[in-house]
Amino acid sequence: MRRFLSCRMTVLPGALAMSLWTSGAQAGGWPLEPGTGEVIVSLTRLSADERFGPDGTKRRTSRYTKLEVSPYAEYGATTWLTLIGEAAWARQKTEFFGTEHSDEDFTRLKAGGRISLGDWQKTRFSFQPIATLNLAATSDDPSATRSGDIDLELGLVLARSDTVWNVEMFSVQEIAWNYRDRGRPAEARADVTLGAKPWAGAMLLLKSLNTTALGSAAGGAPYRANKLAVSFVHALPEELAPGISLEAGMERTIAGQNTVHGTTWRLGLWHRF
Repeated sequence: MRRFLSCRMTVLPGALAMSLWTSGAQAGGWPLEPGTGEVIVSLTRLSADERFGPDGTKRRTSRYTKLEVSPYAEYGATTWLTLIGEAAWARQKTEFFGTEHSDEDFTRLKAGGRISLGDWQKTRFSFQPIATLNLAATSDDPSATRSGDIDLELGLVLARSDTVWNVEMFSVQEIAWNYRDRGRPAEARADVTLGAKPWAGAMLLLKSLNTTALGSAAGGAPYRANKLAVSFVHALPEELAPGISLEAGMERTIAGQNTVHGTTWRLGLWHRF
């Protein structure tokens, strides 16, 4: 029964996006024009003092916080290929019965691309392979990733946009399988982004982020996480900061199994060139 509920929580956001698919607005599911790019530098802070157990119920645990800085970049190499890269640095702290443990390190490097496959039924289809080199372990990772571990994610991206009541709206769906080496379980990911541009220079994003292990981690337990996120992006005046936008938002784990239950606050600086 729990497995059925978990699958339903993953499928329902996709069905919601299908019903809201409503072309003009651009988002991460479309290729960039050759020679153009975008850089997003995100500052996030995760705070958690609860954890989802094997049965999905929440239980108290040691307080954990993680501050992360992650620059992300896309660059239009050709009309059909957009290159993708990301790096991350994190400082994490765990407080347990009056003792405190903290560390900081570069945690990952990502590289890949989004290959446009063409349009069908007003929907842009893309293939998105991403390789990740993990540089350090983090306490909120249920798969116990170690330094030197490599992930290879193969994803399908569906993107569609339209104008409704003079408001540009779009949806982007990502369905991916992630191979993980050194005995870590593979993962399945299903993310949905719904967006709207209520006025010039503004963008509202609502995301459903869902990840599940396709096997058991080293401790013998499977894991999954279902999150909701919302953020608001607004461009700064062109005469002051051309191509610059600011983002503010938050992310919350709403359900899970053998994973951290916490809230992440986000600030972002976007630069389009």
